[in-house]
Amino acid sequence: MTERLLIILGLFLIAMVITQVLTAPITGASAQSRRLLRQRIAELTQQGIQPEQLSLLRHSYLQDLYPFERWLEGWPILAPLRRLINQAGLEIPAYRILALCVAGTFAGLLITPLFSQAEFVIIAATVALGLGPWIWLKRKKTQRLLEFEASLPDALSMLARTLRAGLPLTQALQTLSQEMQGPVAKEFGIVFSELNYGGDLRSAFLGMLERMPSLTVMAMTVAIMIQRETGGNLAQSVDQLESMLRERFRFQRHMRTLTASNRTSAWIVGSMPVLLGVVLELISPGHTSTIFTDPTGLKIFYFILGLQVVGLLWIRKLIRLDV
Repeated sequence: MTERLLIILGLFLIAMVITQVLTAPITGASAQSRRLLRQRIAELTQQGIQPEQLSLLRHSYLQDLYPFERWLEGWPILAPLRRLINQAGLEIPAYRILALCVAGTFAGLLITPLFSQAEFVIIAATVALGLGPWIWLKRKKTQRLLEFEASLPDALSMLARTLRAGLPLTQALQTLSQEMQGPVAKEFGIVFSELNYGGDLRSAFLGMLERMPSLTVMAMTVAIMIQRETGGNLAQSVDQLESMLRERFRFQRHMRTLTASNRTSAWIVGSMPVLLGVVLELISPGHTSTIFTDPTGLKIFYFILGLQVVGLLWIRKLIRLDV
C-alpha cells in the first residue's frame, strides 16, 4: 500500500514538474526576483497607505453580501486568497473558493470509490477536484497579467498623446479607460475612479501595483509618481517608458522562439518514460510488475524517478531567463 502510494505520488510529481517546465513563461522574473518584487511592493504600500484605501473599490462587491458572509470574508487566513482573486480580476468572495476546494476534496474521497477502487484514480480525482478552483484562479491571474502587460505599451502611447493634447492626468486616465479594452482599461478605470472619489495619486497607483504585481507595472507606477512629485514633462517620461516596454516584449518574443526546441525536448524527455511504461503494460499486462514487486526494482525505480525530476528542473532552469 505504502509503496504503491509513493509510486503514484512520484508520477504526480513528474507530471507537475513537466507542467511547470512547459507552462511557465520562458522569460520573466526568477524566484528571487519575484520575492524581491513582493518585498518592494510591500514596502511601497506601507509608506503611508492604509489598507482600506487600497481596497476601496476592489471590495465593493462585499456590499451585496449578507453580514455573516462579510464576517467569513474578513477572516485573516483568507487574505492570500482574497489577494489572488483581486489579481485575477474577479469579484468572488474568498470563502466560496475555499468552500469549493473543501467540497471538491470530499467529493473525490467519497464519490470516486463508487466508480473505481483504483488508488491512482481516487488520488487523481481528489487532487484535481480539491485544487481545481485554486489552479483556475492562478491561471486566470497569469492570463490577466500577460494580457495587461501586452496592452500596456499601447495604453502608455495613448496616455502620452492625451497628455500632450493638454488634458490633465485624471482626464487622460478616464479617456484611456474608455478607449482601451480588457484588463488595462479596467485597471486604469479603477485608478480614475479612486482619484475621482478623492483619493490621492500615490494610493491609486499603488493599488494597481498590488493587483498587477510585475516589474513592468512597478516601473510605470514609480515613474509617474516621481514625475508628479518632482515636476517635469510627464508625457515625455511616459513615451520613454513605452519604448522601453516595447523593446522588452520584442526581446521576450525572440527568446521564446529560440527556446522552442528546448521546450519540445522537455516534453519528450519528461513524458517518454511514463508513456513507454503505460504502453508496455497495455501490450503485455504484468510486464512492468517486477519493478514494483522486487526490492531491487523499487530502488532502481526511485533512483530513476529522482534523476527524472532533477533533469526536468534543470531543463526548466536553462530555458527560463530573467528579462
